[in-house]
Amino acid sequence: MFYIAYNILKDYHEAQDIVQTAIIKISSYMDRIESIKCNKTRAFLVIIVRNISYNIYNQRKRRNTMPLDSIEEIVPEEDIGPELHMIRLDQAKEMARLLSNINKTYADILTLKYFYEYSNSEIAQLINMTEGNVRVKIHRAKQALKKECLKEGALDEANRYGYQTKK
Repeated sequence: MFYIAYNILKDYHEAQDIVQTAIIKISSYMDRIESIKCNKTRAFLVIIVRNISYNIYNQRKRRNTMPLDSIEEIVPEEDIGPELHMIRLDQAKEMARLLSNINKTYADILTLKYFYEYSNSEIAQLINMTEGNVRVKIHRAKQALKKECLKEGALDEANRYGYQTKK
């Protein structure tokens, strides 16, 4: 089951999640399974895992995500000078580096919230979560980013984004 999910998604953790989801789905059909080691049961398991994997794969393709490495390619505003443009590029690169060190889900939510300026309800619709769950994830993402800033010694970055650091 893991092998099938991994070959479709190419992601170890998502493949594990798919196997767990499939086991939960299959558990409601246990009375229909005659023999564990027969080809019919194996085919049933493969179909379930493959369909769940393709659903996740298609969801991934529909999301408009921007790789964190490409943040420096953002087109600058027309009325800023080259010095300010260079400063913004450096800040964007530093932020991209810090975001790449935290959980990918957290980085995505912060990017949607602060870079693309989506509201919590819009983010909830985009990533199939409740609005309350989005608020919690944003809070946790900020905490993770703060820890990363402190760990990396980017105290100026933490202060710039409103985090108070202890001396």
